[in-house]
Amino acid sequence: MENRSTAKPLRFWLVLIALIAALCVVGLVALHGYRQTGQVVQITQNDQVVGTYPLQEDRTLRYESQDGGYNIVVIQAGKVRVSEADCPDQTCVRMGPTDQTAQTIACLPHKLIVQVLVQDDSSQIDGVTS
Repeated sequence: MENRSTAKPLRFWLVLIALIAALCVVGLVALHGYRQTGQVVQITQNDQVVGTYPLQEDRTLRYESQDGGYNIVVIQAGKVRVSEADCPDQTCVRMGPTDQTAQTIACLPHKLIVQVLVQDDSSQIDGVTS
């Protein structure tokens, strides 16, 4: 009899784990549907758009923050990345290059946001907007 009583909780946990794994897969597939390759990069600092640039034109840009910090944004080979920053966490640098609309590069200490857009249209709906 003890085998039956231990089999039910084990079966419950296995079903629960399988259900959670299935939900994760569905979520990843749904998020992938929001991704698409963009054509322009919009850079925002302190809640103001400071530049919009085509991904097809290579360039290096330097943005100074109000606290004296900086970010170097590089557009190269159809992708954008933050190549250098003097912020302590370096999250923006570690994000790497992207050309996808669903991936935003952010440097919170310097209030810098780098977004890839499908076209030069700041009203674009992305995977985060409801």
